[in-house]
Amino acid sequence: MVRIFFSTLAQGLQSRSMTKGTMVTPEIWAHALASALTKLYTYTRARPPSRTLIDPLAAFIGTLEDASSDLSAAVKAAAEATEATKAIAAKAGRSAYIDTDMLKEQKVADPGAWGIKVILESLVI
Repeated sequence: MVRIFFSTLAQGLQSRSMTKGTMVTPEIWAHALASALTKLYTYTRARPPSRTLIDPLAAFIGTLEDASSDLSAAVKAAAEATEATKAIAAKAGRSAYIDTDMLKEQKVADPGAWGIKVILESLVI
């Protein structure tokens, strides 16, 4: 899923920046991210809340669409969505094959969501 997302994101950035010049604005980023998420939705049934990497991605992108220049707020929303996966029953992804009660009891965040969170947090360091 990550490969599909980043490939579509790159295509969106490339096509938008070529039509508007070489400057990629926060608005172009927000639009390209939203388009990549929409494309990703055609390949997965996961939708928030699903205990997958979709949860932080959707939170991050939704926040950027609302306030495209507030990267910190978008990263915070993604981190909160990742933390929320600790209490969500998996509806898709690899976590759907693991005992839901054990994951909730041990308060384990979804690994894919955690990976997305770490990547996004590295953007604001």
